Amino acid sequence: MDSSKGVDESALHRNRSFLILWTGGVLSGVGSSMSTLVFPLVGFALTGSTFLAGLAATGVLTGELLGRLVSGPLVDRWRHRRTLTVANVAATVSMSSVAAASLTHTLSLIHLVLAGLAIGVADAFVGPAVSAAIRHAVPIGQLPLAYTRIQVREHLATLIGPPLGGALYSIARSVPFIVDAISYLIFGLLSSRLPTTTRTLDQSSTSFLSDARDGFVFVWRHSSVRAILMWGGMFNFAMAYVFTAVTLRLIRDGVNPVAIGLIDTVAAAAGLIGAVAAGRIVATFRTGRLTMFTGLALAVIVAPMGLTTNVVLIGALFAAGIVLLPANNAGISAFIASVTPTHLQARVNAAGGVFSLGLAPLAPPAAGLSVAAAGGPASMFIGSALLVASLAPLAASRDVRELSKPAHWPTTALSS
Repeated sequence: MDSSKGVDESALHRNRSFLILWTGGVLSGVGSSMSTLVFPLVGFALTGSTFLAGLAATGVLTGELLGRLVSGPLVDRWRHRRTLTVANVAATVSMSSVAAASLTHTLSLIHLVLAGLAIGVADAFVGPAVSAAIRHAVPIGQLPLAYTRIQVREHLATLIGPPLGGALYSIARSVPFIVDAISYLIFGLLSSRLPTTTRTLDQSSTSFLSDARDGFVFVWRHSSVRAILMWGGMFNFAMAYVFTAVTLRLIRDGVNPVAIGLIDTVAAAAGLIGAVAAGRIVATFRTGRLTMFTGLALAVIVAPMGLTTNVVLIGALFAAGIVLLPANNAGISAFIASVTPTHLQARVNAAGGVFSLGLAPLAPPAAGLSVAAAGGPASMFIGSALLVASLAPLAASRDVRELSKPAHWPTTALSS
């Protein structure tokens, strides 16, 4: 398939498809970042257990991991507009059920986990569909800029979502879920405005199993992509562990949910600043070295969090570590997109999600157990050690260590 076919060559701010994906992602991201905070809060309120509160946050991650096993080839066979619309509507229904149960005082931990599973499955289709749609809508030369804009979007959402979630939770447990359901619905409605022509494969081209295998084969054979995604899996586990441990530790110590949400806000503000500067950072520094430095910096700033429960100090530490993360994420996302053939975009994105999310569902309950058994300070030192350990795949890969600036990236997929 010609990768340039149907691509809008205009600037991103005039690219209608990209603007729809960006705007919908902001709104949905605000809702999702609220839920990331609120799920463990509700789990703790229902059970009084940090372990079970962590388990409440696992549903979405587990659902997304399971969904990624099948979403790639299906997204390539379906029209992106229909996939995004249906997936967001499905998430709306699941989140609405949690809101309704909370309003009627019938919400249980099992309901929370099962709804999270359904939402995670829906999200597993949204991610690959957005990735494939962006590759269709954005010229390859604009991909680094497009992914830095996406980082701005994501950090803007996390800047707004957690404090909003904490404030809405203080009004009533159901309110954050209602707002999140509305955000999914709006993204679904916006997605219905995308062009109807975007689809990667003819539905009868190959077997489903063959299509599913193609994404995993590409990832495994491309050594730099494989190393980056293996690091991503370990890094995402470590960061999910850290954020959950911080939240549960502060909840147990009686810190107000609004104050806990402000920690995420401070970190997100730093991320937003980093996202604004991400384009220049990505263009200036070698992508491989930037990724390794970012991971090490985060490991260093997490350890001191074990020595304090001061939300201002914890927020400042998060901010210091996260400021480079948008450039790192934009760089590796654009690199993977640029070396992946157009016809494999959704399948590689889905396979990458399995690699990068494979351990993440274990992080919240692990953090809950760690806080309960080892205590708050020790749980944060463990998080720092996990972040250091996550760098092993990058350090072991010569291809990643030598990965250059975007101007020198290959633009065709080569097995190595």
